[in-house]
Amino acid sequence: MGLFKTFVRPVLESAAPAWCPWERQDVDTIERVQRRATRNIPGMGEIPYEERLRLCNLTTLEQRRERGDLIEVYKMMNGFTRVDPDELFSFTSQRHNLSTRSAANKFLVAEKCHLNIRKYFFSNRIVHKWNSLPLDVREANSVNDFKNLYDDWTAVE
Repeated sequence: MGLFKTFVRPVLESAAPAWCPWERQDVDTIERVQRRATRNIPGMGEIPYEERLRLCNLTTLEQRRERGDLIEVYKMMNGFTRVDPDELFSFTSQRHNLSTRSAANKFLVAEKCHLNIRKYFFSNRIVHKWNSLPLDVREANSVNDFKNLYDDWTAVE
């Protein structure tokens, strides 16, 4: 499994920030590579995929893409990148002057789109995921704290 993590998975994830598949057939095509790799481990061929992932301490590639997207949003929101979040995202606080919970918690607002290419663009596809995170996860002190809190939160779900 070490060879898969070292050589195959980086190739599968290399373009994830630029192109994240949204159609089920594309997601399944990418996931099929990991399914085959885990099935080739001696003694695991007959075990269901979800169980193989658990035994190998892996997550689905779709979950890894989501985690990577949220880590990037955290970095942008907290100044760890040179990207200005005000230029990339719309916040609820920009919609009105009232101090509501959604404004105080820096909730994001999705752009209304008609085309799938825009609807699934990074700044739109992460809005619901980011807003659904608990406040303590979004306000982590460091990137590693964010990763750990996110992993703990998803393990509970």
